[in-house]
Amino acid sequence: MKSQDPPSEQLQSIFNLFTQGELQRALSESIQMLEKFPNSVILFNISGASNAGLRKFDAAIECYKLALNIKSDYVDAYYNMGNAQKDKGDLSEAIKSYKQAIKIKPSYANAYNNMGNALKSKGDLSGAIKSYKQAIKIKPSYAEAYYNMGNALKDKDDIEGAIDSFNFALKVKPQYAKAKSSLIKLLTTFSPKKENSNTIVIVNEEIRKIDLKGTASKIISDDQVIKIFSRSKNYISGHGLELRIPQSQVFRRNSVNLNCKRHMLIFKKHDIIPEFCFGCYKVQVEPRSIIELIKLFIVFDQLELIENNTRKCMVELRPEISGFYKGLIFCSGLKQANQIAEHLNVILKQSIGPGLSSKVKRGCSEYPISFPNYKEINNSGPQLMNYKDEWKVIEEAHDRKKAEYAKEIKKTSLSGLNLSDCLIIKKWIDYAKGIGDPTADLLSQNTLYYQDIYDKAKARLDKFNFNH
Repeated sequence: MKSQDPPSEQLQSIFNLFTQGELQRALSESIQMLEKFPNSVILFNISGASNAGLRKFDAAIECYKLALNIKSDYVDAYYNMGNAQKDKGDLSEAIKSYKQAIKIKPSYANAYNNMGNALKSKGDLSGAIKSYKQAIKIKPSYAEAYYNMGNALKDKDDIEGAIDSFNFALKVKPQYAKAKSSLIKLLTTFSPKKENSNTIVIVNEEIRKIDLKGTASKIISDDQVIKIFSRSKNYISGHGLELRIPQSQVFRRNSVNLNCKRHMLIFKKHDIIPEFCFGCYKVQVEPRSIIELIKLFIVFDQLELIENNTRKCMVELRPEISGFYKGLIFCSGLKQANQIAEHLNVILKQSIGPGLSSKVKRGCSEYPISFPNYKEINNSGPQLMNYKDEWKVIEEAHDRKKAEYAKEIKKTSLSGLNLSDCLIIKKWIDYAKGIGDPTADLLSQNTLYYQDIYDKAKARLDKFNFNH
């Protein structure tokens, strides 16, 4: 069947709508025009892309199939169909579509790259790396392929190889924010063994020489916190690094994947609390200032626990949740949480001073908004709220749709200060300024690095009172 496309000037208006993000209008006009040109592969392709952008993946895939019925070697339809199938979670079909695109066009670097992404999501890291290498062979300046290969090598535990890949991505594309962020994050779990010329790696190694061990065994003074931050800030500015990262929480992780993203997705989508979360307890500390939050971070970094429980320090950004500064230790049960809380309270008094203590809470703070009884803790018997048997079917159905995706691997954090910590502390200081915390001035950060964090923090004062 021969394709009959509209005149280019008529197509241009639809292309303009699509590129401007007016996806629904682009879709509507494509469908209308298909009545006049029912054999237009370009219109079916635009309709497919618009549907995919609107996350209507089944409709998008159907459009691409209709285009291929007209023109069986339409390479863009195979490629775009692969993208829609990948985003839908149908990885096996996506890989087939990418292979068809490559068969028609062997030099299709984007198809190799995206096939690599699908293979990586499926857990075939060797296949993914091979696909990225082919994309780079075709297009040596392909920064995104280097970046994606870096992530695959990281998951394969070839950390030096991952660092090299991120370095190549940044040589090709020096302002590549995602590559910078991934490299910075990687350095929280791995210290490179071989010499590296990347400025991010160099600065990270300098910051890692700042000693935190001496501070955690005695009362940590404000001056110590100020000096630690000042030294790290000087290392960053001394090398001319201007970095922004998306994270706002400092973690010290063990290798256990708590799968929190999965649990929160189920809660938001189905309004149920996952079964795992009924056994999840946390030890929570609420520092009273940014200086105290940094002190707590130092305590958490040096804290020795039998299971090396994952812990984090953070600023509260969720508009519906009260509080400002928080530290959390994730526990596998109520007994462990109570034991850690008791142990931590002694350390807090020794390291930070009186007036700051921990409390045990259950699961995520969002859950009690829908289920108030969930947060109630009974230390001497059954809990007031328990998991409902009928929720299991919902969880299982949810997981079946995600079954093709490989489980994310968590790496144990290195102890000691790193570049990521320092960049996140910069974000905390902007937050502190937003809520009017006077101790932020002690840290001498005159530049506002994260206007959005400052604004979110300031907006919290309309709902929550910050006592200082």
